Amino acid sequence: MTTISDLPQYLSRVDDFALFAPKAEVSLEAAVAMISAAIDYCRTYEIEGLLTDARELYGFPQPSVVDRYWFIRKWASEAAGQVVMSMIQRPEMIDPEQIGITIAANAGLQINVFDNEPDARAWLVDVISR
Repeated sequence: MTTISDLPQYLSRVDDFALFAPKAEVSLEAAVAMISAAIDYCRTYEIEGLLTDARELYGFPQPSVVDRYWFIRKWASEAAGQVVMSMIQRPEMIDPEQIGITIAANAGLQINVFDNEPDARAWLVDVISR
C-alpha cells in the first residue's frame, strides 16, 4: 500500500482529486510504476480523481501501441473502477488517434489525455462531479 509519504514531492490533494506532477528522468517502466503508485494511493484513500501531469517525465521515447496497451491495462487494474484519470502530456507524446483511451475504456478505466492543465482539470472535475 502506498502512503503520501512515499510521494511527498509529487502528489498533492486539490479539491476533490489528487494532483500527481512528477519531475524526473526515468525509464518508461519507472514512469508507469510511479503513476501506478499514485493510482493505488487514490484508490486506497478513496480519492476518485487523479490528475497526472506527466510533461516533466523524460528518459523514454514515445510509447508504442504495445507499450500503451501494457501500461493502460496495468493502470486499469490498479484503479479497479474507483479512480478516474486525466493526464497532461507533451504534445509529441500524445497518440493522435488516442488508441490509449479506447484501450482504457475496454479495460474499465475512464481516462482522457490533454496537452494543457486547464482542459485536463476541467474534464476531470466534470466527470467526478457527475
